[in-house]
This record gives sequence, C-alpha cells and structure tokens, in this order.
Amino acid sequence: MVDAVIEGIRERVAAAIQVNQSVGIQVPENRHGDLLEAIFDSMSRNNTHTTWTFVTVSKTFDYLSKAFKEGTRNTNIKFIDCISRAAGISDVSTNCTYIESPVMLEKMILEILNNFKGMKRDLDKYIVIDSLSALMIYNEPEIIREFISLVMNKSRAENIHVVSILVEEEMDSNKLIQLNDKIIVLRDSFID
Repeated sequence: MVDAVIEGIRERVAAAIQVNQSVGIQVPENRHGDLLEAIFDSMSRNNTHTTWTFVTVSKTFDYLSKAFKEGTRNTNIKFIDCISRAAGISDVSTNCTYIESPVMLEKMILEILNNFKGMKRDLDKYIVIDSLSALMIYNEPEIIREFISLVMNKSRAENIHVVSILVEEEMDSNKLIQLNDKIIVLRDSFID
C-alpha cells in the first residue's frame, strides 16, 4: 500500500515538473517522508540526462544520506545543507555544500546556481527546495517570497525547473505556493 502511494506521488510529481518551470508541493507533515522518498526515486531514475540540486532546510544531509542511501550517492545530485552548521554539526561530504545558516539566502542562491555552471545544455536541470516553510522559521515571510522569486527568475533564464516543498503544519505559506506555475496538494490519504 505504501509503495503504491509513493509511486502515485512520484508519477504525479514527475509529470508536473516535466511540463512546468516551477512546481509547489504542499504536503502534511505525516506525508513529508513519502514525498521525499518519491522525489529521491525520481532523481535516481534517469541519472544520465538529468542533474539535480537538493537544498535541505528541514533535514540534515547526514539524515538524508542515511534515509536515502542510493539517492544521495548519485553523481547527478548535489546537495546544499542549510542547517547542519547552524546546529553545530561539522560533517564534510564531497557531494554536499554546507551553508552556515538558513538566513544566508544570497549564499544559498549562489551555491544553487554554481552547481549548474558548465553543464551541458541538453541536460534537464532541477532544483528541489525542502522546505520553504522551514526557511520561514528563520526568515521573514516577505524575504522568503523575494528569495523564491529570485530563484525562479534566475532558473527560468537558465531553463532550470524548481520544485519547492511546503510542509503545511509548519507555517501558513499560501502566498508562497501561489508563486509556482503548478501546485500539487498532497493529503493524508489521497492526492488532490
């Protein structure tokens, strides 16, 4: 049953990010793990023609590498960890860039875009931000709105697709999710 739910989420998300420049996914906390599993499955499936940057604000890279071993080892996926250093964790990884704090939004943008420099034009490029609602814990909502607008505008210019995750229990973020071309709302027992 869980595999069917995850596969359904994966198919829905994969189809949406193929045709839309930006996709906002609103998910309840109890489905967040399922969503991450579906996204990591998508990132791992076509690793010769795609490249991903996964920005994590809600989970440390160490946690992700233990929970999604295969996905975090793929060479087509780069990670930006925004919370390990702020929490006093001093891990080092060749596959992950650590940012000192989730309030360093300019550095985050620079690192995101730096991950795509010099890449072949025929590669499909994606950014996943997990999560905007976690960023709102550390930053004012208006600043996060400006941040995501800037990321989307820069990404459109470079033909990079953006997936932003909003955990609905964490923060009221309806204005942020409306910035996306497509919105997917996941519920406890079904997909809207």
